[in-house]
Parts: sequence; C-alpha cells; structure tokens
Amino acid sequence: MVLVVSAAPALTGPGRWSLDQALGVTPWPLWAVLAAVVAGPVSGLLTRLVLHRPSAATKGKPYAQAAE
Repeated sequence: MVLVVSAAPALTGPGRWSLDQALGVTPWPLWAVLAAVVAGPVSGLLTRLVLHRPSAATKGKPYAQAAE
C-alpha cells in the first residue's frame, strides 16, 4: 500500500498547486521515476536481510517449530 501511495504522485507528476509547478521544475523522466520506485523497496528488503537477527527463542529452529 505504501508503494502504491508513493508511486502515484511520482508517476503523475506535480500538480497545479505544487512547489514544482511554481518554481518551473520539469518532471523527472519516466525511467528515473520507475528506477526510484523499484530502488526504494529493494533497498528496504536488503536492509532487512543484512540487519535481521533471529531471536534467542527461535535460533536454530525452523519457522514451523518456532510458532509452537
């Protein structure tokens, strides 16, 4: 849901009342927007993968056994 909400304004561009419109900033090209939309979740997943530490209660147990 967060991805959809953040991608919608990125893909539609600045609105009539936006600061981008007031300053005359041109919209990003589509390839840059899509790269940013992909890079956000990928970097979050990589951070979780690198920093995740199993708890002492589940250490060495498969996920199915840990729930018991």
